[in-house]
Amino acid sequence: MAFTAEKEALVVDSWNAIKADAGELGLKIFEITPSASGLFPFLRDSSVPLEKNPKLKRHAMTVFAMTCEAAVQLKKLGRVIIKETTIKNLGATHVKAGITSEHFELMRYALLETIREAVPYMWSQKMRNAWAESYDQLVEAIKKEMRPVVARYEFAPEARYTKEEEGLVVESWDIIKQDAAALGLKFFLRIFEIAPSSSGLFSFLRNSDVSLENNPKLKRHAMTVFSMTCDSAVQLQRIGKVIVRDTTVRKLGATHTKAGVSNEHFEVMKYALLETIKEGVPHMWSDKMKGAWSKAYDKLVTAIKEEMKPIPRALQATGFTEAEEDFVLGSWNVMKENAATLGLNFFLRIFEIAPSTSSLFSFLRDSRVSLDQNPKLKRHAMTVFSMTCDSAVQLHTLGKVMVKDATLTKLGHVHSMAGITQEHTEVMRFALLDTIKEAVPHMWCPEMRNAWAKAYDKLTEAIQEEMKTPGDSTIVKYKMSSPKFTEEKEALVLDSWNTMQSDVPNLGLKFFLRIFEIAPSTVGLFSFLRNADVPLHKNPKLKRHAMIVFSMTCDSATQLRRAGKVVVKETSIEKLGNTHFKAGLMTEHFELTRYALLETIKEAVPYMWSPQMKNAWAEAFDNLAAAIREAMRAYPSL
Repeated sequence: MAFTAEKEALVVDSWNAIKADAGELGLKIFEITPSASGLFPFLRDSSVPLEKNPKLKRHAMTVFAMTCEAAVQLKKLGRVIIKETTIKNLGATHVKAGITSEHFELMRYALLETIREAVPYMWSQKMRNAWAESYDQLVEAIKKEMRPVVARYEFAPEARYTKEEEGLVVESWDIIKQDAAALGLKFFLRIFEIAPSSSGLFSFLRNSDVSLENNPKLKRHAMTVFSMTCDSAVQLQRIGKVIVRDTTVRKLGATHTKAGVSNEHFEVMKYALLETIKEGVPHMWSDKMKGAWSKAYDKLVTAIKEEMKPIPRALQATGFTEAEEDFVLGSWNVMKENAATLGLNFFLRIFEIAPSTSSLFSFLRDSRVSLDQNPKLKRHAMTVFSMTCDSAVQLHTLGKVMVKDATLTKLGHVHSMAGITQEHTEVMRFALLDTIKEAVPHMWCPEMRNAWAKAYDKLTEAIQEEMKTPGDSTIVKYKMSSPKFTEEKEALVLDSWNTMQSDVPNLGLKFFLRIFEIAPSTVGLFSFLRNADVPLHKNPKLKRHAMIVFSMTCDSATQLRRAGKVVVKETSIEKLGNTHFKAGLMTEHFELTRYALLETIKEAVPYMWSPQMKNAWAEAFDNLAAAIREAMRAYPSL
């Protein structure tokens, strides 16, 4: 939009009214950001008061005059023109001083507020916009000559905190917190008025369709700032320092570092905090109250800044967003109220998929306590869920999973001693996600699934790094069928198989997809799938393999009923033993296959399915697996 003659006149006329006294108008920025004085070399270590410093007056005069000249140029030329030597000098000077976008925004706010106070009878929204546009164009010209700068951090000085100061903070907070929602909105609107770009520091505001006044996270954030500052006042008076829990202050430090919060941001927030309180309790406001709130805020900020350490570049790419963290925390907050039932369902699902995994838990071996009454099982489940939840928080705030060294080493040792494998962690992952899906169906969605999965995977990686290679695992031999395989059982298997085999290609695909969903790493067990370019649903070998599993299990049912055992030709069983041994098949793999087999049949013939049919197919499969495992034992390393 063109800079009109009307805009030019608004700037020039007001400048003519104030320029006689312009040197006295340059103090506003130091009220908002005291540390800004450190940006001016002529103010550092100067004993001359700000209001009497001749260099400061000249500098203020220059800012006003150049902004006014920019307005004239914008009207006549459509852009800001500054001599090449002058603009390069300005760029270099601002870079050397460490000027950032936030500083320019602070200066803009201070400039507009100063003009408003100087000529209140002339002030209007149009005048504000005209000065703002002129200033913005001038700044753009300067920025083009500037290189990026690094923000500096400074810490609040030590100061004794009195009982009176504590009282001033606590009493005013007790009054203003009654209207915390409106207070929080005013607080943030003031921040965004001073430094508009600061809204980008808050992840929950980026691309948000919710208006500021309706954003619940904004209100909660404001409440946190005020209440933590109040807590700081109490702590300063009683113990002489600000105490924040290690995990909390580390998280605050990491969050502020990740957001790119600088010293100027903290000072803008302090100014907005004090102005909001002043407006909230004007009848109580005094210099002493301002000093008390300032001191409490400064000490809280110091504690946060001490934990603001740069995040290594390698860790910044984890991409665990705040939305993902919210998916995990939100669902966990709902589920944990029923943690006992949740934990039982979680482990029952694991043991349903892989029954042998119960032996991995020392507290379950030879235990006479039923699963639903076992307190250790419930605690263990609670630990898995809560640690996964903690991982989500850490991934978002720190970029990695942080577990105390001693705890992580112990977890690695325990899992290694128990013989935990990749397949075990994948079964647990599947059970975890399935349990959550069942617990909060109204909240469940692909995004929530991915968030929990990512948090769990990162936690697992951290544990696996501490696991020493376990000793050679022994093959757990399947027990042969002890009860007689009846004619009824045989019929249940044969009848359902006769119904299903007309759709074997589709059936086989579902069977294997279920296995790969539970334990993705099992794809590597099949030589014909490694590096295959053919999609799973078009792979003829996969379909044939599925057909063999189903038909051999069906044959086993017939043999068990007629011969009382599974009979496989010697050459065939030796080949099966050799193939499964070379592929590295373990008990857990056979159990996964059994679970997927039963679930696939259940889905294929739901109208025929019953506990009796499930048991018949399971018994036939177990006996076939036992025969194969027996053949695998022929190899020396076993």
